[in-house]
Amino acid sequence: MVLKIKTIKLTLFAPQGKLSNGIDYEVKFKDDGTIVDALGFLDKEIYENRRQTVFPLYKGLIQSYLQLIWDAENNKIYDDCAVNAYGPNREFMPLMDNPDFNLHPNSAITIAVHAD
Repeated sequence: MVLKIKTIKLTLFAPQGKLSNGIDYEVKFKDDGTIVDALGFLDKEIYENRRQTVFPLYKGLIQSYLQLIWDAENNKIYDDCAVNAYGPNREFMPLMDNPDFNLHPNSAITIAVHAD
């Protein structure tokens, strides 16, 4: 069995530190992956390679993108995040309503944290 991989472009913004100007990432992960999977793969890569790390944030309380963006208890993206998510043909992906949505390969996702 061959594991299929997809790539997405993920841009993340937050009002403080290195994220205030946004950071672009190219994330490669399993073909049936969701935004939660993509953030998890990105966190793992950052942790293992210390690549483009912005952590810790908020007085050391936030240690990962998953912790910053996703409410694991309720399986939802935090309400204070703004999400723009489109597939390669500009098809909208409803990640705020459904974080389990299977991301399109080559999609572009922008998340602004504390966008309220």
